[in-house]
Amino acid sequence: MPNARMLAAGSVLLGLALIPPPALAQDAARMEAIERQLRSLQSELARLRREAATARQEAERSRTEVRETQRRLDTAPPPAALAAVPPPAPPPDTGRVTFPNNRPTFTSADGRFSASLGGQFQYDIGGYLRDAPGNPNNRGVRDLDSFGQNLRRGRLLFGFRYDDFTFNITPDFGGSPDGSPTLYEANFNWNPIRPLTLTLGYFKPWVTLQDSMSSNDFLFLERPSIVEIARNIAAGDGRSSLGGRWAANRWFASAYLTGANYGGNSTAQGIPDQTGGVARIAGRPYADPDIDVHLGLSGNYAFDIRRTSTGQTLQLRDRAELRIDQSRLIDTGSLPADHAYAWGPEFGLRWRNFLLQGEYIHIGVEQARAGAAPRPDLGFEGGYVEGSWVLTGEPRLYTSSAAAFARPKPAHPFSLAEGGWGAWEVMARYSVADLNDKVRRGQAQATTGGVFGGRQEVVGLGLSWYPNNLLRFMLNWDIVNVDRLNPAGTTQIGQRFHTLALRTQLAF
Repeated sequence: MPNARMLAAGSVLLGLALIPPPALAQDAARMEAIERQLRSLQSELARLRREAATARQEAERSRTEVRETQRRLDTAPPPAALAAVPPPAPPPDTGRVTFPNNRPTFTSADGRFSASLGGQFQYDIGGYLRDAPGNPNNRGVRDLDSFGQNLRRGRLLFGFRYDDFTFNITPDFGGSPDGSPTLYEANFNWNPIRPLTLTLGYFKPWVTLQDSMSSNDFLFLERPSIVEIARNIAAGDGRSSLGGRWAANRWFASAYLTGANYGGNSTAQGIPDQTGGVARIAGRPYADPDIDVHLGLSGNYAFDIRRTSTGQTLQLRDRAELRIDQSRLIDTGSLPADHAYAWGPEFGLRWRNFLLQGEYIHIGVEQARAGAAPRPDLGFEGGYVEGSWVLTGEPRLYTSSAAAFARPKPAHPFSLAEGGWGAWEVMARYSVADLNDKVRRGQAQATTGGVFGGRQEVVGLGLSWYPNNLLRFMLNWDIVNVDRLNPAGTTQIGQRFHTLALRTQLAF
């Protein structure tokens, strides 16, 4: 491309062409000088072109060298120092903490592991109301404490789950009476398929409707006496168990082989040891948002009764549906027994915020034969019916995992700021337990082989206040009538009295 000098030279030549000849002659020296400048400019332009071509060749050579160097770096192994440096660590797995059913639960980020903590606190205060011992309405000879207190249950619930496996352990610092910490459960569970749960360890096997309810959900402070007596034949708290349950939405089935209770082997091992079995089947033939109908049947059987220092014996007894005083007013004493069993049907009906439920239970004892003394098989029976009406309208909903009814959840928790008053519930119950069999008034039980264990009737009324889902205050008033003769069949040793007790409960 022509540069500025070349353009200037062209302009000069054009100007010279227009000058007259005389003027050209005069400027010959100047023209020669201009030509020399043009030749110099052309030489300079050629040099610049040569230098640009050389620069392009150098640049291409440099790019080729860079590409070759990069290729060698990409294919060469890393230096030993760099190879030893570990890759950056992944971010920590922090997991998460949630509160299902108000229970603090830690769950890993991948959801495979969880650990939960629960608690149960039940503190009872109450006592007995009765006339002077000489009054005909107070026929007993035993002294009952007039007032007392008891930490009925003080449990810490620890649960650990990994995939389909769960471990539960629950120590209990309460009791009947309190003061002797024990173990409520320690068991290993596996859920191979839903809704099947297999269990091994110390456990409370599912038996009867009342015993399948959580103790946080009872209508009254204690189970009816006939249920308490029957469940301890081969079930009850802390019973060594192996078995499983199938808990679907509309029906429930469970079966377990059982052994001794926790602590039962603290003395010399019994021969034979306690062995038995427990089974329950229940379901809801009809259910809708307003109605739940429950029907069921359960039983437990002791194949072998644990042998003690006094022989292979079984004792059936219970307190007056209260644990403030530890007196047991119905008691068969030690019965020489080879086997024992209990069975009974159960029913329940919920209509909106009203609940009615009950059970009949039969207990059988196969006495061990020895010598000429009469030892017939014995049969005892009892039952209960109880009802609940939640004044504030909340229902006692059905729990499929236990095939039983749970306590109401307040729709408006207690709050002075927001005006909520929690849930209020009134309850009533009639229960009977008859431990008399093969006996007649005025005739000693030794002559027939029967037993004057006594007949106990309890009429109870109750009021519960649920400020929120964690707290409950329950007031129970029971009218108790125990009709019992001494072993000779001649003297009344029963009692009539009232009980009044308040329970403060915290559960999560």
